[in-house]
Amino acid sequence: MKYRLRLSALLIAFSLLHSPARAALCTPPVVERESAYHYMVSLTDALTYAKSALNRTAPTNLGQRPGHFELLLGLKLGKTDFECAQSQMSPYVTSSNEAIKTSAEGAATVFARLVELHNRSVAEYTAFLDSVGDGKVKPGTVLERQADLGASYDEAWKLLITAVIAGTYAVVEVEPTTGRMSRLALTRVQRDVVLEKLVSTFGNDIKKGLRAGQLPLTAAASALYQVVGDPRRKLRAPN
Repeated sequence: MKYRLRLSALLIAFSLLHSPARAALCTPPVVERESAYHYMVSLTDALTYAKSALNRTAPTNLGQRPGHFELLLGLKLGKTDFECAQSQMSPYVTSSNEAIKTSAEGAATVFARLVELHNRSVAEYTAFLDSVGDGKVKPGTVLERQADLGASYDEAWKLLITAVIAGTYAVVEVEPTTGRMSRLALTRVQRDVVLEKLVSTFGNDIKKGLRAGQLPLTAAASALYQVVGDPRRKLRAPN
C-alpha cells in the first residue's frame, strides 16, 4: 500500500512538472513612475496576466468542464497570475501623476482581492470534496457560499473597469495648437506597442470599443483600446 501511495505521489509530481498549465514567467515591469507610456505598458501587461488567470479554469473543449485536479490547479496558478498582475501595478501607486496613482491603486487593490478570492475558492472547493467523501454535503449551504463568492468576484471585476478608465486620463494631454485635450502623451511607436499588446491578448473585437454586455475584463481592455487607439487624437513627435 505504501509503495502504491508513493508511486501515485510521484506520478502527480511528474504530471505537474510536465503540465501545459504551468504558470507563465512573471516579468518585472520597467518602471518609470511619471511616464504615461510605461504605465500603459504595465497596465496592459497586468490585464494580460489577468486574462491568463481566467483561462486557467476555462473549459478546454466546448461543454467540457475541468476535473477536480485541473480546477484546483487552475485556481492556484490563476492566483499566481493575479499576484503577477498586482506586481505590475504596485510600483505606480507612488506616482506623482494623480491619474496614474489613482488607476494603479485601484487596479492593485482589485488584483489583491482576486488573489484572496482564489484562496477562498480553493478552500471552499477542497472542503466540498472532503464533505462529499464523508457523505455530509449540504447542497443549500454549498450553493449559498458559491453565490457569495460569485458576487464578490463580480464586484472586484467591475472595479477594474473604473481603475482602467482612470488610467486613460494619464495618457491624454493638451494639444498646444488648440488648447484641447485631444493629444496622446505617446509617440506613434509607443501607441502601437500598447495597441498590439491589447489585440494580441483580447483579439480584434476590442477594436469596437466599450460596449454593453461585455465581460468586465474585456470591457476594461476595450475602454483602454478605445482611448489609445482613437485615430482622431494627435501623437507626440518622436524624440
